[in-house]
Amino acid sequence: ASCQTINDTFEEGLKLKESKKFNEAITKFSEVIKKDKYYHEAWYHRAICHIELKKYDVAIEDLSQCINVKKDFYEAFVMRAQIYTQQNKTQEALNDYNQVIRLKPNFIDAYEKRAALYFTMPEKNANAINDLLKAVELKTTNPNTYTNLANYYFQKNKYNEAITYYSKAIEYNNQNGELYYKRGLCFTINNDFNAALKDYSTAIEKKYNNEDLYYQRAKIYFQKNIFDNAIIDLTTLINQYHSKNYEVFVMRGQCYAQLNQTQNAIKDFNKAITIAADKAQAYYLRGIEYAKLGKTKEPLALKDFNKSIELEPNNNEAYIHRAIYYYNKQKFSESLEDINKAIKIKSTPEAHYYKGAALYELKKYNEACIELKKSSQLGYEAATKKLKELCPTTQ
Repeated sequence: ASCQTINDTFEEGLKLKESKKFNEAITKFSEVIKKDKYYHEAWYHRAICHIELKKYDVAIEDLSQCINVKKDFYEAFVMRAQIYTQQNKTQEALNDYNQVIRLKPNFIDAYEKRAALYFTMPEKNANAINDLLKAVELKTTNPNTYTNLANYYFQKNKYNEAITYYSKAIEYNNQNGELYYKRGLCFTINNDFNAALKDYSTAIEKKYNNEDLYYQRAKIYFQKNIFDNAIIDLTTLINQYHSKNYEVFVMRGQCYAQLNQTQNAIKDFNKAITIAADKAQAYYLRGIEYAKLGKTKEPLALKDFNKSIELEPNNNEAYIHRAIYYYNKQKFSESLEDINKAIKIKSTPEAHYYKGAALYELKKYNEACIELKKSSQLGYEAATKKLKELCPTTQ
């Protein structure tokens, strides 16, 4: 009969605990323990009541008593480990999770919690990763586990693995825009620009806003010659994020240039030059735009080309653009001189094309055809066209 009463008392304690009457519940569980100190569940539930009342040290004592009387009661180890974690007693918490895993080798949560502890110890990061991989093997549905693994592989420059884990994280948490952004970065690094573009756009739809996200998407639009979209993203960076990034103004200027909005392009190159007056690119790009505006602006164009070369004597682009300027002014010797300098720095299909064109104007037909052929073999379309026109025998 007494056995019945002790269970009744325990049940009453549980009901009081459910009703959040923790002090009254503690009284009931204490009665049970007084009658039978081996009643492990009474120790365990009394500990939960103490936790609810924020009496953590007393809770630890109860959990330790519970474990003493029932060494394989893994729930007590889990709860004690959680308190130790809160108290920054990392080693004690680890010891408890080790016990949990020994008792229940397939308990996913224990691996994940132990991994979190290992991550706080730089020398134990490898252990953390192993625990997360074990959780994955046990088919965890916790998006954080997949995210942590993805971030780890991203830092290790293992982008395919990172993509796999970001994708799994997205499967379990598809409203998190940051996951799409990070997977987009991996796709960008892998040169899978269509997939990257899709992920960046989804990240923005999911209200994840971050400066780099717009910058990365703008860069892809720019590479794909989708200039209007690139301008929208770059303008967001300038207006919303107050970007002072040289590249942002240079890129938007180039977009405007491609769309024949010469004045807007010049404005952006001006801005870029005020941000970094020692970089060549904005000068020669501005020079190209000035040259488009005809005779009155030609001195400004030439001044910009000269300045860009003075700033970066090893910038082949600066020489090519001045060479093209001279070519268009029918100053073929000056053009050829600049092109040779450009090729010396870096041989490009465009440079060989203009070298061929300048040589042809200088009546050096054989040499011209050799250069055009070189440019054509490197896939420069304009050279292929000119080659057919000027050098029918060189094909």
